[in-house]
Amino acid sequence: MNNSSKVIILLLIANLIATIWFGTKNSVTADNVKPYEEASKHELPSFITEQVREDILNTFIEHFNAHDFDALYNMFGPVAKSQISKEKMDEEFSKLVRLFDKIEQGTYSFAEFSGQQGSTTVYVLNYTVSLSEKSTFGSVGNLKITVALDSNSYQIYGIFLHGNSNS
Repeated sequence: MNNSSKVIILLLIANLIATIWFGTKNSVTADNVKPYEEASKHELPSFITEQVREDILNTFIEHFNAHDFDALYNMFGPVAKSQISKEKMDEEFSKLVRLFDKIEQGTYSFAEFSGQQGSTTVYVLNYTVSLSEKSTFGSVGNLKITVALDSNSYQIYGIFLHGNSNS
């Protein structure tokens, strides 16, 4: 066996040892998983419970149907509020009310992993909503609420409501 064959075999053995070493050394358990690590599995962290998702939806529906634009604006976290003025959001919510009238009810459907920056993980919560008969876009719509999670807290980054004109 020549020297180059010995070097190749030695490198293969070193690679195998390194793979085994780092593969077992960095094992993840449920106790040490951070919210942003759970994001890689595309699952919501445990603190965003069914009740939390329902509360977000019901709060939106209540304020939307009451045309309480101040309360709708206050649903947003500081990051979102720094990006758009209350006056501009009032205009947007007013347009939504004209187009969709009221939301009769809603149901959580699923969450989408949107991205991550540092320890902040962003998800889009998707809801199917029943719209009033006066809705321009039919009786069924989709509500998407973007939430940013950091540690064990969240803030709302965005709200998007659209209808299904085929319904």
